[in-house]
Amino acid sequence: MNAKEKNLNKLYQARVAHLKWVNTIKLLVSGLKVDKSHLTLPIIQESDVGAWYYTDAIQFSQFKSQSILEEMESILEEMFSTYAKIYEIYFTRKQSTLKSFLGMKDISLSRHEITLAARYYEDIVKLSNTFKGKLHMFERQMLAMQESEHVLVSHFEVAEEEKAVQPKKMVTPVKEESNYSYGPRSR
Repeated sequence: MNAKEKNLNKLYQARVAHLKWVNTIKLLVSGLKVDKSHLTLPIIQESDVGAWYYTDAIQFSQFKSQSILEEMESILEEMFSTYAKIYEIYFTRKQSTLKSFLGMKDISLSRHEITLAARYYEDIVKLSNTFKGKLHMFERQMLAMQESEHVLVSHFEVAEEEKAVQPKKMVTPVKEESNYSYGPRSR
């Protein structure tokens, strides 16, 4: 697999991760029970698509893709700020003192909160459609790029990985002395 195919594969994986994320939010807002582990915190870098954007995609800004990447970033930020509102409704609600003292979980939401979460989800869907369009444009730009440009990006990734994983220094073994005593009054 050459560098261009690897980069496109990462883009496709990010697209799939984004679709799964939006569908999980849809399940949550529609009232189905969703495991909290399937939803990331409302932090862009914690999500799969955000991790892809800030580690892989942003490296293409050195070529002709800077404007599309800036637009994608602003859409991502807006999507995650909207998602933070949904996350707050469903996961960071304060329980009444009596119910929390008795160990009861109050998971009921008011009709207003459910309607509000549904509206936020509609906003996320609109932003998601725009984001998918930008992803498609970015994909076409990546397809139009030469293999040498993709190799430059992959060399940068390899250099970053080598920096992150530095070999441990070799420690020379110390010769033990037979008459050496340890403690505060040694030698």
